[in-house]
Amino acid sequence: MELAQKQSLKLILSTLVIGNTLLFLVMAYFHLLSTDAKSAVFIDFWGRFTVYSLWFIGFAIYVKYLARQPMLKGAVLAIIVINIPLFLLLAYFDKISNTPDMIVFVDFWGRITVYSLWFICYEAYRKYVGSV
Repeated sequence: MELAQKQSLKLILSTLVIGNTLLFLVMAYFHLLSTDAKSAVFIDFWGRFTVYSLWFIGFAIYVKYLARQPMLKGAVLAIIVINIPLFLLLAYFDKISNTPDMIVFVDFWGRITVYSLWFICYEAYRKYVGSV
């Protein structure tokens, strides 16, 4: 595949992921996603696909553009380090609603938080352990 084709494919896939993410979150915000038991599998599948896609694009952007910028890298890591205890503490103190209309957002935020923790562990492993 030629460079121009690769760039076009990246642009198309990125646009699809961003469009899918916006569609999913807007539908969740306006309560257009069914919360009945029969729809749960589809919503869970779509939510996971959305989070995974968004997270991998974010990770690719981080690796390509931010990892070599100490200040930006530090900012990303600081946001992640703050987000993890924030999410867990809000849940612990019952400040996050698990009602059917909010569960999609809670699940989305929780998955992003888990993958962020994985990211920090991976970065620490890569930096300090490497290929021993």
